[in-house]
Amino acid sequence: MSAFPAELLQRIADGAAQRDAQREQPFALINEIKSTGFGARRLAAHYGGGGASLVETLDAAITLAQADPNIAHIWRNHHVALERVLNTPSQHPALRHLRQQVAAGALIGAAHTELGHDQIGGAGPLSTRLERQGDHYVVNGQKFYSTGSLFADWLHITVSAEDGARAIVLLPRDREGIKTVDDWFGMGQRLTGSGTTLLENVLVKADEVLLPHEVPVRQAVFGSTIAQLFLTGVIAGVVSAIARDSAALLGKRKRNFYYAPTAAASQDPILLAALGEREADAFATRAIVLAAAEQADRAYAALQAEAPDVDDQVQEAAAAAAKAKVTVDRIAHHAATALFDIAGASATLSHLNLDRHWRNIRTVSTHNHTSHKAYALGNLSVNQVRLPTLGFF
Repeated sequence: MSAFPAELLQRIADGAAQRDAQREQPFALINEIKSTGFGARRLAAHYGGGGASLVETLDAAITLAQADPNIAHIWRNHHVALERVLNTPSQHPALRHLRQQVAAGALIGAAHTELGHDQIGGAGPLSTRLERQGDHYVVNGQKFYSTGSLFADWLHITVSAEDGARAIVLLPRDREGIKTVDDWFGMGQRLTGSGTTLLENVLVKADEVLLPHEVPVRQAVFGSTIAQLFLTGVIAGVVSAIARDSAALLGKRKRNFYYAPTAAASQDPILLAALGEREADAFATRAIVLAAAEQADRAYAALQAEAPDVDDQVQEAAAAAAKAKVTVDRIAHHAATALFDIAGASATLSHLNLDRHWRNIRTVSTHNHTSHKAYALGNLSVNQVRLPTLGFF
């Protein structure tokens, strides 16, 4: 059973090209998705959620990304927060409250990245500072790549505590002093709200702060893996959209080249074979992501059980997510170009906006360097150097 009503998915897909072309932010559609309970499906059942597996969650994300990868990507940081903090055994008051909010339909955005940080995804000090003032704190700073935050009800924000250690604050997005700015102007994923988050003298209550010792280290590592796997799921969804759009265009194509084997493009064996390859691409990329999600489910079970082999299971999940990225990226880049070989020059007309598929794939896959992932996998295999634990590993 689909996580989303078929009618909703169709409306999302029907408007995706126009929204991308005209920069129409999908606020109303996000609210509709909230009402389906999608954001609570992965929350553990004993915390009021649906207790869905990661296989089920990623399968739903791929389906949503097939309709519109912008909308699917908006939910990425929400699911990372679920894995890093909400599905942990902690009974911290901020987590108890946020679980209730998520169960009721709230969407979590994130504000982590700083452009002035020396290492992307590294663990060094952040310029966003948390300072104590009496019985509460105040936070000041500026974040970029705040994917989903424009649409969010709550924000999951990383900060530097006064001792320099990293901490997390969980705040409602409408808290005074928080401003989310729609200034993401990348060539793809234009509508993910991945712009700047400004924090100016924002009041933070003591029970809204998660200090380092209050966030299980392994769970934080696992959340980084899910961040990567969710992104790869978004790309798999775009590959499915390419197969869908290729079939629709080939079926409508009236003309063919005079030297083609058939007069009708829809009967041309070369073009039909090319379409079949795109169908195979869509099948393969979904299968790859879900295979990695199966390993992630095993790692999650080991985390919950505090199993003796939990570290190995978490590493296996990270390796599976990295392998999925390396392979799915390669398939997707080719598929996005091959669409135009099927559909012909008329497919380049701007009103169709089919180049958005390539732009979205290229933008999502650039989040984390494929070559670095491949190197880490090779180094693990030959030299037994364990995978990194930060930066979407």
